[in-house]
Amino acid sequence: MYKAIQNKKYYLAVNTFRKSAKKAPFNNAYLNGFRKWSSDDSENYALVIGTFRIIFAFKKQVNDCCNN
Repeated sequence: MYKAIQNKKYYLAVNTFRKSAKKAPFNNAYLNGFRKWSSDDSENYALVIGTFRIIFAFKKQVNDCCNN
């Protein structure tokens, strides 16, 4: 299940995934804990507990020189 809500400044997503995603070889995004990362358009924070993940992001202002 994946549900997301967003506006011009924020992004909130709630995600559940299969237990098998936590078995090796696994993606670190599915391990329990808190993560922070930066992408081109936002600062992202994620909390993973079991098979439940919440992602909250602050959107950055993108200056696009090619679109006028």
